[in-house]
Amino acid sequence: MLGIILLVLLLLLVQVLMPAYYLTRQVGPEKQMGTRDALPEPTQPLARSRRALSNLQETLPIFLVLAVLCIVLGEQGWLALTGASVYLLGRVGHVVSYMAGLSPWRSVCFTLALVGTVMMALPLLPHIWM
Repeated sequence: MLGIILLVLLLLLVQVLMPAYYLTRQVGPEKQMGTRDALPEPTQPLARSRRALSNLQETLPIFLVLAVLCIVLGEQGWLALTGASVYLLGRVGHVVSYMAGLSPWRSVCFTLALVGTVMMALPLLPHIWM
């Protein structure tokens, strides 16, 4: 589980760097490092990378809580690990689809990641009543 958590955090790092990369390409390094008070409208890749990052930030806390609970409660069986892997694959597919403008696949990948989180939560259910 820890390896998957680290890969998800690596994905977060890549997605955090993407808007900075696209902003630097759009306005140049001088304006990017400045106050950024008067920036032009974002280019399509910049806007998409910002929205994709925002979307990841909405689901990442849920994933991390479930992953840590699986570790702490000793629920790292096949269902939880498969769920974490499905989440990671769904999130990678989501950012790729988002950046490429693949509208139906973006939603499919989001749903896949959501299914992964549900799979991670299932082994934790018996611990509610303990």
